[in-house]
Amino acid sequence: MILDPQLLSLYLVAAVVLVLAPGPDSLLVLSRGINDGRRAGLVAALGITAGSLLHAVMAAVGVSAMIAASPRLFDTLRWAGGAYLAWIGVKALKAAWDARRAGAGGLMPTESANDRRVFAQALLTNLLNPKVILFQLAFVPQFVAPALGHVALQIVLLGAIHAVLGGIYLSGIAAAASGAARRALSSQTMRVVLDAVAGALFLGFALRLLLTQRSTA
Repeated sequence: MILDPQLLSLYLVAAVVLVLAPGPDSLLVLSRGINDGRRAGLVAALGITAGSLLHAVMAAVGVSAMIAASPRLFDTLRWAGGAYLAWIGVKALKAAWDARRAGAGGLMPTESANDRRVFAQALLTNLLNPKVILFQLAFVPQFVAPALGHVALQIVLLGAIHAVLGGIYLSGIAAAASGAARRALSSQTMRVVLDAVAGALFLGFALRLLLTQRSTA
């Protein structure tokens, strides 16, 4: 067997708990599902899942370790990720402000979400998060069984399992959000509140990311 069954069972429990923890990925899918519908939410979930898979591969081949070991590379990624999340937050706050200025006369027209743009945004949100790198370096190796060999393959498989679990959960969020979207967006006030809350949360995630430390102990 490639993976140790006992370690795998423990990993699945831990992975599910981590997947359910709120973060910028789930918030992005939620906001996309509410604002742009189920398709956009699912595309965002797919982009984040792809990012998680890429992180697993980078961890297996040593790229993640190289980034974590280099203060300059890690700080560059940390600042880029923080700036990107802050940019998303500012856009959401601007949308809230524009909707508020539109008044109670009706909803402002919104552009249809472009699948490629949504996918790229979700992918970058995940790839530019150094916390995912630290997760791959500090958490996943605890469930690798060196005695079974193929350590790199084990890391990829464990990372893929986490990515798939996350993708399933995020797809559920997208479906639930899109179901509530029409009711929520029927109110101009609710639209302003949703965008404002999302913007504030993204800025909070950006700040938390900027405070992330390099230590993987």
